[in-house]
Amino acid sequence: MPHRIVGREAEQSRIIEWLTSPTLGASANVLTGPAGAGKTALWDWTVGEAAGLVLVSRAGIAEAHLPWVCLADLLSTVPADQIDALPAPQRHALRVVMLLDAGDETVDARAVGTGVWTLLGRLSGHQPVLVALDDLPHVDPESAAALAFALRRLPDAAAIRVIGTSRADGPPWTPLDGIDAGQLIRLDIGPLTVAATYDLLYGRLGVRFPRPMLLRVHETSGGNPLYALELARALDRMDSPPAPGLPLPVPAGLDALIGDRIRSQPTQVRTLVASAAAAWRLAEPSVDTGVLAAATDAGLVVADVAIDGARVIRAAHPLIGAAAYASLTAGDRQALHERLAAVSGDPVERARHTALAGTTARGDVARILDAGVLAALASGTPEIAVELGRLAVDRSDDAEKAERLDRLAQALSRAGDAQGAVVAARAAADATPVGPARAIRQVRLAEHTYVESGHNGVLELLKAALEEAAGDPAATADVLVTLTMYTLDIETAVGYANRAVSLLEQLDEPDPGILVTALGMAAGMRFRAGGGLDHEAFERIIEIERVRPRRRLADRVDAAYAALLKYADHLTDAEARLLALLEEAEGSGDLEAVAYVLGHLPQIALWQGRLSDAQAYAERHLVIAEQAGMMVASTARYNLGVALAYRGRHDDAVTLLTMTMQEKNASDWDLQRGLGGLGYTALSSGDAALAVEHLTEWHTLLRAMNFREPGYSRSHLDFVEALVATGRIAQAEEFIDELDDQVLTSGRRSAAAIATTGRALIQACRGDIDSAAGTIQDALAYYETSPFRFDQARTCLIAGRIAWRARARRMARDLVASATDDFTAFGATAWAERGASELARMNLRAAAPAQLTETERRIADLAARGMTNRAIAEELFLATKTVEANIARAYRKLGIRSRAELGARLG
Repeated sequence: MPHRIVGREAEQSRIIEWLTSPTLGASANVLTGPAGAGKTALWDWTVGEAAGLVLVSRAGIAEAHLPWVCLADLLSTVPADQIDALPAPQRHALRVVMLLDAGDETVDARAVGTGVWTLLGRLSGHQPVLVALDDLPHVDPESAAALAFALRRLPDAAAIRVIGTSRADGPPWTPLDGIDAGQLIRLDIGPLTVAATYDLLYGRLGVRFPRPMLLRVHETSGGNPLYALELARALDRMDSPPAPGLPLPVPAGLDALIGDRIRSQPTQVRTLVASAAAAWRLAEPSVDTGVLAAATDAGLVVADVAIDGARVIRAAHPLIGAAAYASLTAGDRQALHERLAAVSGDPVERARHTALAGTTARGDVARILDAGVLAALASGTPEIAVELGRLAVDRSDDAEKAERLDRLAQALSRAGDAQGAVVAARAAADATPVGPARAIRQVRLAEHTYVESGHNGVLELLKAALEEAAGDPAATADVLVTLTMYTLDIETAVGYANRAVSLLEQLDEPDPGILVTALGMAAGMRFRAGGGLDHEAFERIIEIERVRPRRRLADRVDAAYAALLKYADHLTDAEARLLALLEEAEGSGDLEAVAYVLGHLPQIALWQGRLSDAQAYAERHLVIAEQAGMMVASTARYNLGVALAYRGRHDDAVTLLTMTMQEKNASDWDLQRGLGGLGYTALSSGDAALAVEHLTEWHTLLRAMNFREPGYSRSHLDFVEALVATGRIAQAEEFIDELDDQVLTSGRRSAAAIATTGRALIQACRGDIDSAAGTIQDALAYYETSPFRFDQARTCLIAGRIAWRARARRMARDLVASATDDFTAFGATAWAERGASELARMNLRAAAPAQLTETERRIADLAARGMTNRAIAEELFLATKTVEANIARAYRKLGIRSRAELGARLG
């Protein structure tokens, strides 16, 4: 597709499939949906995409009563010689319709319809024809009848497509009466997702709202693109943010659409609709039945049945409710909230309405709102916690304000507003006198700052907090724990962690939350320093933590341990724990924790050869991080870049990886990570010299940070291969010796297998083929039980080359073929092509279709018909991975690389 309409990728794919289907004859596709949904944008896009001849008419309500306007529009793009070639009566009728010839007061409708039928039949005989009608209900009756007459008489196989738009949900669409019901498709254009709304507002207006505000815009607009854009423009022009807890103001552009409908209603009806918008739950018994009936009849409210069986009143559309609220005077709004507070059975909602009705600080109301904040966070609705938290802060006196700002920052962080969390946390710190209490608040500020902008400024905050905490062991330990978390030099971080543990152990009753975090940090830093992963210590710490978990899921020891398991080669256990944490984070609405988990899952999937899963995780991570304004968007771009590199999309990968290194807040960790990805991409695309450049810098940065755990940044195999490929044998040996030392202290078997592979490459480079053949077998033996399937395939490819040089021809072919099959099944196109080239060099001839096994043949036949791997698996009662493996073997035997070639090879 040449360009994308935000949030409509699925609809675009369906339209393309419909346009290009060879089995459909004359057919129609109607795009339906409310005003502003984007029907015309998709219709315009379709007009631009269609091959062949496109006949266009944009019907309008002002012209619907004028005869033949639509048909004249359509015929204006038909070559004149085609109309001139029609029989005289038909030619004359069409020229009269087009106002090219004079005619009688009445035009022969039959002659017009027959002329259109003849013309469409002739045109579609030479090329596809698309008839595009915007706003079907406004096509004038005469044109509609002529089109229906012509379409009804076209042969079933005619290459005619008709695309139209309509606000109505279904027929009658008179111009399409001639289309068989089975050939009439309705494509409903529904609301945009939150992510698509974010893309729309940023792409069209350059506006990036904090996620809680984005959710309010999405909810108020109902996902309608036009409404969302109008709301965003109005909000962007406001000097201060909308008041918390109230419906968003309706912009002038939308007020013209719905304001008159609201203002024409009696005050009681408008108040009811406004109440439905302002209340969390407006129960039917609290509403006057006559007023409810009037509002329902006017289409302004809807009564839904809740889970508990009660009927709850809501506005028919969020914008209608917002407009009704805006139509009330200030006094009416105050009275509305007082009335809602009186009838509400929920103490938190009662406090909310009491706060909205009043204008002065009310300590009792604020305390009830505090309880609401905690309850909302516990129930997984941080957006509500944000609303209540802001109201509580507004109703606070100075003595309680800092604590409420702490809770608001926590709610904002959970809701995905990283910048808002920093603002609230900084205000809390500023409102606290210098000393240990302020030091703790600076720690929280540092945590939120890191989420928003990375390492930049965090260490300075924490070192200042360390000075303020002096003399208070508990506060000092809390600061040291956080310093450990954000310090990149491992030796320094180990010192911070050990000092924190020592201080806490001297206390009679240390805070158990801080103590377990300190113990977890100390164990984690020993792992990063190359001391191996102490599983027993982590399990003990996690058991203690379960009694009093850390405030943020992303800081918990069980979350850290799940990630460390990934680096320690325990991929299956790591993934299971991370997925459980993801479910917990999603259930609690903690977007910061969701982002944390999604940052780790792509690598596990990549190492196992599940490239599509890795890309999906990274894309989801990027959407969340960008919407929330989190610095971890850089991590998401890195993961997505590497996933695309694995899939062979090297240019896209380089763009994303370079972006991660050019971030203004990029740390040395970000740089080494990006350099590692660029090194892999260069090697994968065949440029070993460039790979050496990138990976030399990668290695230098890792050493400077004292990282001695080889599982943490897995570019070792890439570096070894690139060094040997460019003849840097001495440097390769030095690097492998260093890797051996790290393996000795860490016990990392995956790194040992890479070191073994590197030695085999060096031996082969020096001509000692027999030793190389024996050495590489040791590496292959490790991969027989290893989860690192991608590295296994790469090692098989290397082993095949060595076996070929050792004149073990059959073994060489089997090894390279196995690697090629795996790369093909993974979707790693560049590596699959490299394996296919090796097979071609070994003169492995492509097999005839008859040489496929029965299973391979059946699967290949279904794949050639266009069925997906999953559909084939369901059809034949096989696992999807079995289907992938059989297709890969069929490709290799047939000497092809894609499904497009299957049909031709199978004959």
